Amino acid sequence: MNNNFTICVLLYGDFPKLAERCLSSIIQTLPDIGSNLRIGMNAVSRETLDVVRKIGTGLLSASAENIHKYPMMRHMLYGENRITTPYTMWFDDDSYLLKQSDGDIWLKAIEAQMEQADMLGSIYWIKWRGQQREFVKAQPWYGGKDPAASNSIRFATGGWWVIRTEILYQLNYPWPSLDHRGGDVMLGEACRQQDLRLVTYKNSSVCINADDRGRESKSPRRGFDQPPIGMTFEPDKADTLDVVTPLPTPPVHRKIVEL
Repeated sequence: MNNNFTICVLLYGDFPKLAERCLSSIIQTLPDIGSNLRIGMNAVSRETLDVVRKIGTGLLSASAENIHKYPMMRHMLYGENRITTPYTMWFDDDSYLLKQSDGDIWLKAIEAQMEQADMLGSIYWIKWRGQQREFVKAQPWYGGKDPAASNSIRFATGGWWVIRTEILYQLNYPWPSLDHRGGDVMLGEACRQQDLRLVTYKNSSVCINADDRGRESKSPRRGFDQPPIGMTFEPDKADTLDVVTPLPTPPVHRKIVEL
């Protein structure tokens, strides 16, 4: 196993087939991943938990309630076991790997791409919405580039990406006030503001937010939803420079699984 990567997977709800598809694809590709795999679980069912038990490896963060995507991501990244590998890779549970003949070769290919990048992913553009431009200008990571100069934001879709771990900590990402939607979009803008290199992943080995036919960004939205971050930003009312007030976070139990 290439120890330069930590792979994080977020599971949600009663979707054991998605959990199986995602986790099995990682384990089949990287059978020796061990504690370099981190699994977050938001309000998972017994059937989904059984999939995790069957995998039998990794560092777990679990909440009986759905505390939403980014609070759980923050637990996974900033808990008592901070990530120390140079690179962090993220999977939503509806993303997965196609079969690789050699997992270490695959990771080395990603490392080679990261020599010219700070973040890799599947790149999309989305129009600014509501008060997002004003939100950006109020953030600590705002670098002075006028959001009004562009009609759209360039970002790596949040279902799968790779980033230099030091950048997550440099940006304090995901920001404590970030809750569930739009974190990928604003990370893309933060990269632009900070002159970080956001690069298209040059490989077809990852199916991202995929439906049962493997089509990218065709997986149906599930569970909780909300307006994207910054859309209804009101500077006079936002004491944390943000629009979202996260749910209270229940205890998260973290351990190495040995089954």
